[in-house]
Amino acid sequence: MGECVDVKRDGAIARVVMHRKGNNAIAEDLMQELAAAFTELGDDPSARVIVLASEYEKYFSVGADLTMLGSIDRGAPDAADQMASFMQRMNGYFSVIERCPKPVVAAINGHALGGGSELTLCCDFRIMVEDGRSRIGQTESSLGIIPGAGGTQRLPRLIGKARALRYIIESTRLSAKEAEAVGWVDQAVAPDELAAAVDQRAAKLAKAATFAIAMIKDAVRRGYDLPLDEALEVEARNFARAALSDDAAIGIMSFLAKQEPEYTGR
Repeated sequence: MGECVDVKRDGAIARVVMHRKGNNAIAEDLMQELAAAFTELGDDPSARVIVLASEYEKYFSVGADLTMLGSIDRGAPDAADQMASFMQRMNGYFSVIERCPKPVVAAINGHALGGGSELTLCCDFRIMVEDGRSRIGQTESSLGIIPGAGGTQRLPRLIGKARALRYIIESTRLSAKEAEAVGWVDQAVAPDELAAAVDQRAAKLAKAATFAIAMIKDAVRRGYDLPLDEALEVEARNFARAALSDDAAIGIMSFLAKQEPEYTGR
């Protein structure tokens, strides 16, 4: 139990639940606790899948805690360096979530704006409530700033450069259905269906060959921007690691025996 984050276990499913000051505004205390939780769960073989959720009914995360911007002396000679250093540190916390070897599902139960949207972009699956109210968006430009925790980089990679650029420039806020239509979220579900949809996805992933999933995530992340020959080398190395895993032996033997595999994540 932390000041901003709780970790709740349900068998192989771990739930990382945010509860910072009523709306989960993104600040260093929240991100430190999230990074610590994801590091611990990433190293825990008994945790097969992670759900990132909010304790608050209306908010997943409303974006950056803007009081942070006021803590830096704008007139200082090194003000830009201070700000850049802060964001580099924050990006390190976000990257811990993105690089977690376990499959990660974002349960978006309310607004996910600015840094809150960037948080969901670090997850592998995004399931969002369609309640006529909740919105997702990179809304920083409406405040005269820009996304600083991956929004200008991860969103174009997810939904395409032209569409992402337009949404970021215009600070567009999308409903779950609108976000689903462009691939920003994977599922848009009614409020009374959100918990079941998240549980169903998490349960399915928890039974999967999670070591292979870790190798897939790593290969896609490291190989995406490499020349093809170099990316294929990353894939080949990760293929070898997966093929020599316990899960591969279980999967192949189960296939030959026409049985359902019981993977261990090793």
